[in-house]
Amino acid sequence: MNWTVPTVALLLMSLSGCILTRDGTTAPPAQWPLQQAQVGGKSITLNVIIDEQPKGEKAKMGTDALLGLRSQAVKAYTTSGLFSSVLTDGEPADLIADIVIIEKGSEGLSWSAALSTVTFTVIPGRVPQELTVKTEYKNRDRKVIGYVEKHEELGFWIEFFLLFAMPFADGPNTVMNAAQYDLQRLTIGEAHVKGLF
Repeated sequence: MNWTVPTVALLLMSLSGCILTRDGTTAPPAQWPLQQAQVGGKSITLNVIIDEQPKGEKAKMGTDALLGLRSQAVKAYTTSGLFSSVLTDGEPADLIADIVIIEKGSEGLSWSAALSTVTFTVIPGRVPQELTVKTEYKNRDRKVIGYVEKHEELGFWIEFFLLFAMPFADGPNTVMNAAQYDLQRLTIGEAHVKGLF
């Protein structure tokens, strides 16, 4: 018996494309930077933390992932035009921002992902993911002066025909970095409107 046709069919069914998308409800700020860089403005220290996962398991993100999250926060605070300097790792500054980032996926397969799995990804499936940024602002004396929390819903689409769209779409890391950067900018904007800095 010739196994070429069944082998090729199984290989094609095992291929699938995947794309990470944003839900579109979190729009970036209308004005950025918020104002021109200030001479003699306040300095801020950023402490970026990855929170525990819902089941009590520590996030298994490596050092590279933490550096990526920190770089998005530093980029947002630096480009805001509100601070004379942006520091990391607990260096002394006028303000302290404790930033907790939570990436939470679904607790299992959604119904659409299960249907996609059963049909060998011919029918598209979506696995939801939520990105949350919780920021607590403190003054030099470590007294809490304010708190801001922002969310973004993301969807990880899986489908055979997305395989052909993948070269033309932004990769998951690019989409996640853009979402994190926008959430940081929205956090800074809300804190500025509240008069925290």
